[in-house]
Amino acid sequence: MDLNLPADLLLFVCEELGRLGDFNTLFHCALASKHLVGPALLWLYRIHNQFSIISSEGNDADWTLSQELTYQGRLDQQNRMVSKWALQWKSIIRSSLGTTAYPYCLYIRSLDLRNLQELMEDPRFRESSIYTFFTDELAQFRRPLDTPPKRTKRRGMLQLNIPEILNLVVESITSFVSSAAKRHGAAVALEELSGNIDSTALSRLTSRLSRLRSMTLWDGSGLNESIGAAIAEYCPNFDDLTFYSCVGDNSDKSLATFFNSLRPNSIQSFTIIGFNEIGPETLTSLNTQSKSLKTLKLSNLKNQAIKHLSLLEGCDALETLSLSDNDGVVDLEATENDIFLAVIAWLERCDKLQNFTLTNFRNGPAIGTKICLCDNIHLKSLEVVRYPFTNNQNFHKAISHQTALESLELRADVVDAFADDISTLVTAICKLTKLRYLDILQTSEFFSTGEIRHLAFHLRQLEEFSFGGYGVDDKIFDSLSLLLQLRALNVYAISSFTFEGILDYVSNLQQSNRGLILSVMNQTLEHDLSQSEIKIIQDTITQKVNGKFEFVLLREGSSSFGSDSD
Repeated sequence: MDLNLPADLLLFVCEELGRLGDFNTLFHCALASKHLVGPALLWLYRIHNQFSIISSEGNDADWTLSQELTYQGRLDQQNRMVSKWALQWKSIIRSSLGTTAYPYCLYIRSLDLRNLQELMEDPRFRESSIYTFFTDELAQFRRPLDTPPKRTKRRGMLQLNIPEILNLVVESITSFVSSAAKRHGAAVALEELSGNIDSTALSRLTSRLSRLRSMTLWDGSGLNESIGAAIAEYCPNFDDLTFYSCVGDNSDKSLATFFNSLRPNSIQSFTIIGFNEIGPETLTSLNTQSKSLKTLKLSNLKNQAIKHLSLLEGCDALETLSLSDNDGVVDLEATENDIFLAVIAWLERCDKLQNFTLTNFRNGPAIGTKICLCDNIHLKSLEVVRYPFTNNQNFHKAISHQTALESLELRADVVDAFADDISTLVTAICKLTKLRYLDILQTSEFFSTGEIRHLAFHLRQLEEFSFGGYGVDDKIFDSLSLLLQLRALNVYAISSFTFEGILDYVSNLQQSNRGLILSVMNQTLEHDLSQSEIKIIQDTITQKVNGKFEFVLLREGSSSFGSDSD
């Protein structure tokens, strides 16, 4: 029976499936009907970058549909997943050559070449799919390394020049979508571009992408005046830039010319993730975006940047600010006091600031104190990382003034702690009754059962709670049971829980705790649980709230809190 549903209704159905990320149903819709194939493929490729084939944490559970498979079965399943991954990219690249039934690359809104790079670097791809990938039309993209690599145990394996391949792919795709848009009098769908892209090609690429809004690059040192001018001319919607590194003798000046060439007040978000050598020129140039810039995240800042932070004084529309000192040696308050005061004055003018992060700042607590006490700033999220725990009671007291906080993460360096230091922090945090996320894992090494109970009793809205400490036992569970919204409880404290205590806690969880992950990560050897007890707890938490129980014994010589990487 042919229902002959209207085309706009079919498009709406596929759009909704796309919003739900239902790849499987979209795929079967494309196979089901000639009326569905168009809208189904459009949304299938529009959201293709959301399809998680591998886990960024390296957990191969995402590779397999069943953990009951044999070792060989798991390998076969993983190889099939890589084949699907490779096939997806083959179809996208081939469509840019006009050799596919449908122009898949025209549907793409986000072209993430990082995903293609991960595919080509994956050992399973290199073992099973590398030669079949670069066949027929795709042979022109095959670029082996010019120089042979060092000897390896796997002799004979083709070594690819991945950066050159990525440049060829992005050139082919952007050229095709631009030409197609001109032929049909339409706009290019591509809005996001990510990957290790040669900066010399960026001016040409951006001139083809009229709807480009966001770029995530590996290297920002190649950004310059000509690229900024091209974006200003051809990309009116461009407002988001992220890159991993920016190094080189001329990197600060070059990046400054890039920002100065953009349309004033067009950038809303700028992020540097890794090592960089930006300095006064880049910081000054960001003032050309002062009224539009809402998110600014600058990691691994060198001394020259730290000493010139006050040059950001015009950027007072910020809602999210994250600053990280690479070396942590510049004491602005002691050696550059005029700069320190200017930085404070700038931050106090940022009355829209909601999310504030300081990492490895010598004056982190001093800056944090001033911001927390500022009446016109109402933070929702505060994170201060790598600062001394002792002698910073003023900072900890000041935190209590930010009563709108929903997220608090403190990672102090705890060499020693006095009772006053601990009680001051606990008292301050207890006043933040709107907290949903609290991570004091690295700050609570000297906390015990009493402090944890006190925090849990006052913070009834917590959804995620992570803490360290020592001597923690079943007595904390009565207070933790009051946290009806809790979804993640990470106990890195040295604990001596009993089977009965844990079981009683999980047995009394409420439906509002659905999905709770309970992690006990430092249980003493004297209070080890048997496998049958662990299974009973796991079965109970699964049945009660569809949750998960993780249990790890204390390793000899380990501390009660995780490292930064944790």
